[in-house]
Amino acid sequence: GTSTFMEALAANGTTNIQTSVTGVTANKRRFIDDRRDQPFDKRLRFSVRQTESAYRYRDIVVRKQDGFTHILLSTKSSENNSLNPEVMKEVQSALNTAAADDSKLVLFSAVGSIFCCGLDFIYFIRRLTDDRKKESTKMAEAIRNFVNTFIQFKKPIIVAVNGPAIGLGASILPLCDVVWANEKAWFQTPYTTFGQSPDGCSSLTFPRIMGLAS
Repeated sequence: GTSTFMEALAANGTTNIQTSVTGVTANKRRFIDDRRDQPFDKRLRFSVRQTESAYRYRDIVVRKQDGFTHILLSTKSSENNSLNPEVMKEVQSALNTAAADDSKLVLFSAVGSIFCCGLDFIYFIRRLTDDRKKESTKMAEAIRNFVNTFIQFKKPIIVAVNGPAIGLGASILPLCDVVWANEKAWFQTPYTTFGQSPDGCSSLTFPRIMGLAS
């Protein structure tokens, strides 16, 4: 089981572990302004799905390995592995299945060069054109349920961060047990830029991890 687990980590480019979170540069800011899928990511996503004998999900790939479950973000309903209610429900479903089966732990990663760009703002803005109060309540409930699934999951969750982790994609990391990041990973929580309140319990977990000043 250990060799299979390490092979899965290597496949996500996380054999070289980076444990520090560096500051935001101008290049990173431009990345947020231009969230477009790279052709390489699409080919890799197709290749990963082709190797699955039977997958039941649209936005994630689930592999039952020897002793653990491997969940990979591979979104079709959003760009750059962003999180909308459909993606979050699939991740919740996969975690609930892993909680009930014989998996000893979960490895959570992503297909391509981007880990997770956080909430899919385009999706949410489009939904708010109808009943804003009703849709806002539904969105808040979807995010709350998603975060609670990580909090209540009793088995270890190992995260392999293979690229940018932004917003909710970064704030859920402290809710997991081990986070491994490769040299291409970076982390950003642009809540003030987007006029958004902190999510994923980050107002509690970040000060505990990084200190109140940071």
